[in-house]
Amino acid sequence: MSDERLGSQNTIEIGNERYGFTTETQQFLKPSFSSTYPKDKSFLIIDEPHDSSEGQFYLFKGLESFLDSNPGLAQQTIFLSEGTTANKPISVAELVNEDSSPSDETIHEVLRSHLITGYMAYEWKHQQGIPIIGTEHEGLYTLSQRWASMCRENPKAVFQHRKYTDGTEHDIPLEHAWAFAIAARNKYIVQTFMEATQTYKNPMLFVAVDHVRGTLKGMYKGWVGIVKKNILHAQHSGMFSLFEFEPKVMGEPGERLELGVPEDSEMFDINHYLEQTRIGYTFLEPTKMTVTPEDKENYKRVFHNQAHSRYE
Repeated sequence: MSDERLGSQNTIEIGNERYGFTTETQQFLKPSFSSTYPKDKSFLIIDEPHDSSEGQFYLFKGLESFLDSNPGLAQQTIFLSEGTTANKPISVAELVNEDSSPSDETIHEVLRSHLITGYMAYEWKHQQGIPIIGTEHEGLYTLSQRWASMCRENPKAVFQHRKYTDGTEHDIPLEHAWAFAIAARNKYIVQTFMEATQTYKNPMLFVAVDHVRGTLKGMYKGWVGIVKKNILHAQHSGMFSLFEFEPKVMGEPGERLELGVPEDSEMFDINHYLEQTRIGYTFLEPTKMTVTPEDKENYKRVFHNQAHSRYE
């Protein structure tokens, strides 16, 4: 199915079956694109609207409508969460204990804090027993989160200053290191997703669109490859190699940052890995994802606190 036709469909493929995708559901979630390669079965990947509380609320309402219109599917569903270590469970028990029957207004208010996501809000309200687990390689995500926070604080931050034997010098921007960490995470996100397809009829992966179709190309990919090589060099060559790196990137002076970057790290998007296994997908996104100034401030604060608490 071409991307142009996706918006008009009233059913959607999960596994080898089609499920209702009603007009009501499409008020909140819309198919954006789908895989185009040969596949044996297909699943849903849903955009994680990180810094849009409106997007998170529409995600919540879309899940509510979709699962309500397909009775029994919730019992065969697992939510797979970007930003949490692979297979680590995420509980909404504290929210349920605080309010076991939250109104939409309460949910919208909590979503504006950016402390939970739309799919967590669904389980909070409906308590279907849907497992929510993480998908991330811990070391790569820690780096990605730390460097994302630093790039937002200083877009011109330098990852590494290189001097060459011919006398030339070059700064590798920190955003290149951040791009490496983002791309390298995809392999492990897909591993968790593939494991879930063996047990659940409806594994729903929540991840930002750039992870799905964001292959690095050309010279940019070359620089990210150098970042990987240099990280592994620092990781396996002992303390003296760390002096080659900017102290504020690698850690405070005299302190080693344990990187935990796998030597077999790769830089492909999720589409690439799923194509290798003949698993197709439809990518859904909330129909509205406005980002307000309040959203920007709250999300920045939550992200910064999480990044620095991991690092410290």
